[in-house]
Amino acid sequence: MAGLLDIAPVTETVTINGTAVEVTGISAEGIAHLFNRFPEIRMAVTGRKVDAERWMEIGIDALSAIIAAGCGNVGSTEHEKVAARLPAVAQADLIEAIMKVTMPGGPVPFVERLTGLLNLGGDPSNTAPATKSPKASRH
Repeated sequence: MAGLLDIAPVTETVTINGTAVEVTGISAEGIAHLFNRFPEIRMAVTGRKVDAERWMEIGIDALSAIIAAGCGNVGSTEHEKVAARLPAVAQADLIEAIMKVTMPGGPVPFVERLTGLLNLGGDPSNTAPATKSPKASRH
């Protein structure tokens, strides 16, 4: 019988500007980190409405944090800064690979399992204040 150490990691490789980048997906630790740092992500995942203006304020910070986490660097400010500077097409390629590795069955079954396992759905006491992330730069 195989053990936990015998499981091969599931990864995707994305080539950006001629460089192969390994995408590992987002672990439970990464999801918890992202939910804590960006309650809006948790709200969206559980079907709560997040104002479009708020997405504009946190968007690049959240996107960069997701890319860093999905490449195995949860919470790394250095990796998030690099992710923020990538061209939009490279960011989209990475996000697509991160979703594929993190949610191989697709986002709907993943979200259903996650909300069920963590009891995130439908409980009004399970709300979080907006993040304290600074507003995104407009230049």
